[in-house]
Amino acid sequence: MNKIQTNLSYLGPSGTYSEEAALIFKEQNEQLLIPQKTIFDVLESIETSKIDQGIVPIENSRVGTILETLDYLINSKNLYINKEIFLPIEACLITKKEMKDLSNLKQIISKPEAINQCNLWIKKNLNNNIKLTEYPSTAEAVSDLKNLDDSVAAIANARSAEINKCNIVVKGIQDYKSNITRFVVVSNYPNNRSGKDKTSIAFDFKSSDEAGLLFKALECFAKRNINLAKIESRPKGNELGNYIFIIDFDGHIQDNLISEALDELSRITSLLKVLGSYPK
Repeated sequence: MNKIQTNLSYLGPSGTYSEEAALIFKEQNEQLLIPQKTIFDVLESIETSKIDQGIVPIENSRVGTILETLDYLINSKNLYINKEIFLPIEACLITKKEMKDLSNLKQIISKPEAINQCNLWIKKNLNNNIKLTEYPSTAEAVSDLKNLDDSVAAIANARSAEINKCNIVVKGIQDYKSNITRFVVVSNYPNNRSGKDKTSIAFDFKSSDEAGLLFKALECFAKRNINLAKIESRPKGNELGNYIFIIDFDGHIQDNLISEALDELSRITSLLKVLGSYPK
């Protein structure tokens, strides 16, 4: 049976780490990829059914959760995580012309997360007063080099330098060599059970000042021997002390034990959002 070819929305332009992950998912078929300007645009294009699927970064091993992605998924009406892809991140220092003396650099441009992932290298190897400028994407930063002074460099991947015919000054400038970004493929449709799945949920409590609430929430899974792969909290944004909790655990929402655990959890929560069940 032929595999159905569907379009995939990603954070563009060409040359971003998101495009790298999208090409992996689409088996290097560039014709199926639709670039978007922001993560919001990627997710909105899926939720409004303009495009079939999208791929977005959700977590980095260095800087943690990508809040823009997580917040949208929590508040969306019909988006589901269908798959996760782990992409090793190799950051490159890129200029429009060959440069041998790094002391000539006056400015670095890139996506904030990319700059943060190279902070130690920047402090060790570049001028103390170098200007750091945020860009919507790593690829856009490289593309803009042609319009900027020779003293400006971008941080991005090698593919971005190749596409824009720019020069790679230094490869592998990320502070942590095992730096990995987790991407998720999302659509308007939940996955069926594969037999080896994990599930992501978000929840908060009806009463934030009741003792033992988090223990009660985790107990829903512990007493059923459901393995928790990840747990984190983030502020709700309405007032101090109010948090949303995000948990990844083994299993699929169609599994009886998972269904029982979520039913019990729903009795003490005001929000319980299943972000998706997908293959491990």
